[in-house]
Amino acid sequence: MQTMLDTSLMRYVSQGDESAFAELYRRYNRKLLDFFFAMSRDPQVAEELAGDTFARIWHVRQRYAATGSFPAYLFSFARHIWLEHCRRSRKVWKLGKAADWADVENSLVALDAFRPDEAAASEELERHILTALDALPEEQRMVFVMRVMQRMSLEDIATVMQCPVNTVRSRKLLALKRLRDALKDMLAI
Repeated sequence: MQTMLDTSLMRYVSQGDESAFAELYRRYNRKLLDFFFAMSRDPQVAEELAGDTFARIWHVRQRYAATGSFPAYLFSFARHIWLEHCRRSRKVWKLGKAADWADVENSLVALDAFRPDEAAASEELERHILTALDALPEEQRMVFVMRVMQRMSLEDIATVMQCPVNTVRSRKLLALKRLRDALKDMLAI
């Protein structure tokens, strides 16, 4: 099963194949955990929401239609579950411990001016990065997380966000600009 395409596995899942579902879980659980952790900054919330996402996919498995990529399908569910969580909890983000954010810091290497040696040497920089991420509008933060951390294509993100690719591109560029502006003094941009 390890060599099967995600869409093929999902077809088996749609017929009730639990081993195919387990393989998709193995492939994508870490990505969902990272996504939800980046959005919530709470490992327990991340685990709960990742589990909810897989449970929802299993629940509606018979309605699966193999159109588009599986990551876009998966993250569409993840986005809706995140938005439901935000509505239920009435809190969008809370600042977590900087030590838990090594993944985000590593993802910021994608920013042209980011210098990893400075990041490793500076707890203050970590706080600034967290503050800058925290200040991004929800939709820009979500696009940033999916593009930079999850390495999703712009087309898949557009499918997940239910908007045109150009809108995704704009949100990504705005997020990067805001992050650069917020970090310019720290990074000597």
